[in-house]
Amino acid sequence: MQTDFNPMKNNFYLSHKKSLTMISLFIISIIFFCAKFSYSQNKNLTSITQIYPGILHKRIINKKDTLIINILQIKLNSNLYKIESIKAHNLLDARETTSDLSKWISDSLNKVIAAVNADFFKIRTGGEVVNNMISNGKFVKAVHKTNGMIYPQFALTIDNKPLIEKFNFYGKIILDDNRTFSIERINSKTDSARITLYNSFQGSYTPKTNNRWKTLGLTLYPVKRIADTSYFIVKNKFLNTSRNKIPRKGFILSTNNKLADILGKLLHIRDTVKVLLNMLPNFGRIVNSTGGMPILVRNGINLALNNDTVGGTHPYFSVKKHPRTGMGFSKDSSLIYFITVDGRQESSSGVSLSEFGKIMISQGIYQGLNLDGGGSTTMVINGKVVNHPSDKTGERAVGNCLIIIKI
Repeated sequence: MQTDFNPMKNNFYLSHKKSLTMISLFIISIIFFCAKFSYSQNKNLTSITQIYPGILHKRIINKKDTLIINILQIKLNSNLYKIESIKAHNLLDARETTSDLSKWISDSLNKVIAAVNADFFKIRTGGEVVNNMISNGKFVKAVHKTNGMIYPQFALTIDNKPLIEKFNFYGKIILDDNRTFSIERINSKTDSARITLYNSFQGSYTPKTNNRWKTLGLTLYPVKRIADTSYFIVKNKFLNTSRNKIPRKGFILSTNNKLADILGKLLHIRDTVKVLLNMLPNFGRIVNSTGGMPILVRNGINLALNNDTVGGTHPYFSVKKHPRTGMGFSKDSSLIYFITVDGRQESSSGVSLSEFGKIMISQGIYQGLNLDGGGSTTMVINGKVVNHPSDKTGERAVGNCLIIIKI
């Protein structure tokens, strides 16, 4: 029987088939590798470290959006820690890096676990925070409005309740005959016929006043506190003098013109006066607070979404990608979050406010506030800066910061 079998022809067929199989496998390998590489390029690299019981540090490297994010989660109902708002050098007009400020507090026998920069500040005046601030129950700065607006603040009450609200300062002095006078501000230059209080955060002396004004200064020494009312004794009286010495404890009450005449006749050395200092809306006594702008997350909703002017901001600030610092807390108020996003770098491009709000919500924030960002953005854990500040000169000196202290 004759067949068509040809050894040479069959070998060629088998060889060709084998080559096609190898090429197919090679192509499949390339496709698999590319898919795997693309997946790894888009995948977030997340590490979670427990700093202390109840305090977690999460670091996210988002390769898809080119972002480096650092998040601190603090269990607020723990009796091991407290959160404080700290002013640089304990002076209104001063700046200091977040890491140096943390070291300074640690050197005073307080163990600082972590810190982030906080409020916007005025470089021209040396570091004065833009908004109201309270540090450990003591007013650093208080005004009714800033540039005609009431900006939001993060606050902690004496019973450790976190708040993010547009607080407005309210103060009054009550004489023995129950006559009442409004206090307009604390550690902020006064207007004509207004009452201003100055404490040690202002410095050693009250600021210079208008030479044409008739002025009155009274040293108020603290005696006791009942509920939200503090009692003071008038210890010194200064008429038509500037740069009056501020006591380490208590206030200098400063006024001028018409009110200087009135209070000069009504108040004398050794008189007792009552002083009421509050923030409105009134949620109880606030012991620590710092300002920010704007509120990004309210009741779990991203307020910056499709809103280029959220909180009165300018699109350059809100839409352009910048380094960001923010904070917030969970729906049940049991968890506090500090967040930084690096920016203006090849490794991390920064985020818009809308994107920042989205990150906050994804991490569990129900109420969130944007803090000062840009070159100020800094997070410190156990004395080490864990993010990458964007200034070429390194970490920037800032006006104040929020710190976590081990009790």
